[in-house]
Amino acid sequence: MSTTSLVLLVIAVLVVAVLVGLAVVALTRRNARLRAARVEQAGQLRAAAAAHDEPIAASRNRVEEAQVRADEAHARADEADAEVHLAEQVLAHDEAQQEDQLRAADELAPETSTGTGTDDTQSTQDTQGTDDGPEGRHRA
Repeated sequence: MSTTSLVLLVIAVLVVAVLVGLAVVALTRRNARLRAARVEQAGQLRAAAAAHDEPIAASRNRVEEAQVRADEAHARADEADAEVHLAEQVLAHDEAQQEDQLRAADELAPETSTGTGTDDTQSTQDTQGTDDGPEGRHRA
């Protein structure tokens, strides 16, 4: 190799090294600009999100208040269910006592029985409450 070739080779290597260095610097600056743009965009998004803090807090308060009202309504409904259950038990007890009294009365005087069921009561009223007069109408 001659000296000229060697000098040209060194110059070529230096030029390639300078070009690679410039490319690295350009890429680094580009990445820095992109990173800065992303940071700025993220800041804008955070500011926009922070602007919704108050409406979100108001919505959260409405949800909590509605939940409290719902819990109170459930408690009232549970109390009402308990009252219904108790009233049904009292009714069943009262009906059972009435049935016992009617059975006792039927045992003492079965011929004057008024019946203990609705079917017996209805059939007794149907046979006693008719008037087969000339027009054949029934009395109410």
